[in-house]
Amino acid sequence: MSRPRGATLRDVAVRAGVSTATVSFVLNDSKPVAPETRARVEAALAALDYRMSSSARALRTGRHQAIGLLLPDLANPFFPALAQAVTDAAWAHRHALILASSGSDTATEAEALAALAERADGIIWIPGTESPVHRPTGPAVILDRPSPAFASYDSIAADHHEGGALVAAAFHAQGRRRIGLLAGPASSPSAAGRAEGFLANASGLDIIWHHEVPFALTLPEPACAWLADPRLDGIFAASDVVAIGTLRRLRALGRAVPDDVAVIGFDDIPWAALTEPPLTTIRQPVDALGRSAVETLLARIAAPTAPVVHHRLAVTLIERASTSASGHVA
Repeated sequence: MSRPRGATLRDVAVRAGVSTATVSFVLNDSKPVAPETRARVEAALAALDYRMSSSARALRTGRHQAIGLLLPDLANPFFPALAQAVTDAAWAHRHALILASSGSDTATEAEALAALAERADGIIWIPGTESPVHRPTGPAVILDRPSPAFASYDSIAADHHEGGALVAAAFHAQGRRRIGLLAGPASSPSAAGRAEGFLANASGLDIIWHHEVPFALTLPEPACAWLADPRLDGIFAASDVVAIGTLRRLRALGRAVPDDVAVIGFDDIPWAALTEPPLTTIRQPVDALGRSAVETLLARIAAPTAPVVHHRLAVTLIERASTSASGHVA
């Protein structure tokens, strides 16, 4: 039995009462089409279940109608949430999303960038390292981890520095004065910005210790001694994943949160509201980050020589029970 013939461009044009060129303009967003005409074409496309071949589109227009997204990993819950936001924004602009993860390995990152460049019109990239062996030569936007090393690319990020400053202000307001800082890796621009913002606004706080740790639930073995320090009454963890690992360690040590020690994280991943106690944290505007990254990339694709832009989005302190709402007597 022969396979049923799919609807053609001409079928759509006849049903909508327009030319095939008009249907093509609507499909490719290549020329303005009157709203009433666009509505008729879109209704005909839906009624006939028209599907354009992506390979045919690419051959005709040079565009894949796809965006690449390269993440450092998928283990940190923040990145899948960000990937969903990028996906939603891409679909809103009639673009598919091609997702890859580098595992923060430079060789894998280089292979992924090359593969995405062949299949996507542009790449949204969260670098796994500041010294990649390969960089995009086509349209690209740096997401979440802006740094001078990538200043030639458009970038979108939450205001990590301001987030760190909000943490310092929260400890001041709570009367917490003896603070431990579990900073993320110094190689991560986002982690570095959070730590810098905190330390720049830590006047009046006693930073008892300051250690770099991976963005992971499992803390390094020396963390037991750090968290057991009896002087400690506040901890800033550079991500919610680290903060959740900190809550677990403190519970094992018999230290009550927030009575003995207050804990503040960063990101506001879904788990943050489900911990015991629920985690005070800095919320990144995930949906806005994804939307801005997609819109900035599409603008770059449309205007390759336009000036580079760097967007910083505001963050918010979300207070929960891991810090005392009524304050703390130092």
